[in-house]
Amino acid sequence: MPKLLTDARRFARSDFARHGFVVFVATSLVNAFGYAFHFAISRRIGVEQYGVLSALNSVLMISAVFATIVATIVVKYAAEFRATDDRAHLAALVRRLTLYGSLAAVVAIVAGSAGAFSIAAYLHISSVPAVVLTMVVIGIGIATPALRAVFVGVEDFTSFALSICLESGLKLLVGVGLVYAGYGVLGAFVGWAVGSFVALVYTAVVLLRRFRRVPEAPLFIDTRRLWRTMAGVSIALTLVTSIGNVDVLLVKHFADPTTAGLYGALALSGKILLFFVGFVPTIVLPKATRKALAGESSVGIFVQAVVVIAVFSGAGLVAYGLFPEKIVTSLAGAAFAPAAPFVFSYGLAMVLLAALNAVVTYKIGIHRFDFVVPLAVCAVGEIVGISLHHRTLGDVIAVLIVGNTLALGTSAFGVNAPARARVPISATDAAA
Repeated sequence: MPKLLTDARRFARSDFARHGFVVFVATSLVNAFGYAFHFAISRRIGVEQYGVLSALNSVLMISAVFATIVATIVVKYAAEFRATDDRAHLAALVRRLTLYGSLAAVVAIVAGSAGAFSIAAYLHISSVPAVVLTMVVIGIGIATPALRAVFVGVEDFTSFALSICLESGLKLLVGVGLVYAGYGVLGAFVGWAVGSFVALVYTAVVLLRRFRRVPEAPLFIDTRRLWRTMAGVSIALTLVTSIGNVDVLLVKHFADPTTAGLYGALALSGKILLFFVGFVPTIVLPKATRKALAGESSVGIFVQAVVVIAVFSGAGLVAYGLFPEKIVTSLAGAAFAPAAPFVFSYGLAMVLLAALNAVVTYKIGIHRFDFVVPLAVCAVGEIVGISLHHRTLGDVIAVLIVGNTLALGTSAFGVNAPARARVPISATDAAA
């Protein structure tokens, strides 16, 4: 017992706990704003229109994988530059991200809007303008996470927290206001776009001002290592995103509108557990990267992450088992009560996904991608499994639980293996 208390005190005084608290509070606020958004809107637009909102939300989550990939790579490089006190390369990184991120956002908005009719037809959505606004949010979402990732990489979690809270808070205020003014799903996505744009401006201004007097160094990053990192991160995060979101799209495609709406509410309630511990990978990645670059063991970071996820998610699952109907109806309304029998099992699938996300993030931090092939097999297996086995919602969730369990087990293999990390600047740049 004394050793346990000593370990607890040491953890409470650690950077992991301090930074984790800041990000936990911020992400909890973001999640609260997000669920208030769905809570208010689902009661206004009804089951079938909520199915539309849920499907477009899943499109956003899946399309965000590119921005998440770039952001993850930025975190790694920003953490490595910070570890070597290289402000000149950090300044160059911020300026390049601002320029190229803005250009990429414009291209994505134009290209996505051109395909809006096809997307609307596949998902049986009558409002093409709502799909176009979804594309606007996607475009803005390409630029913001990459810039925001610099905050994470340099472990400025306070600025990171302000950025994400600003985005989510405005989304709630403007989106819900427009929905209740009679603009439906379209109004919800106008609010989403406003919040995203304001957060982008805030993030860019803070970073550009921070480095405005820092002369930048030529950013000749080791291209061979960069491409290897991009390939590994891209595949890994695409697979994790697919595992976490493709079920909603498949159910929307195969099921009737009412069943799809119920599953959307079920996914909303189940993902509370996933989002509740979503702050853990944010803390793990820069800290694991920094320790790996210094040649230190980062296993302690991984252990702390696992313990936090187990404690938080375990408590949540108990509540899901005891009050399933209360949870889903409180979030989405009494009309969604038929989804209650599946709340606990979907929550279990999300706890497995949360653990998988932490494992994948940790391995990216120590630059080991040995999990990618088995993770790909599991991701494809889930898509095939749901496509063939979707007679009831229970069938779909059973596929998720089996697939997520296998993905977690295979990805966690070898977490104590040595890190593979080195300074990201090429020899040419170092000489300059």
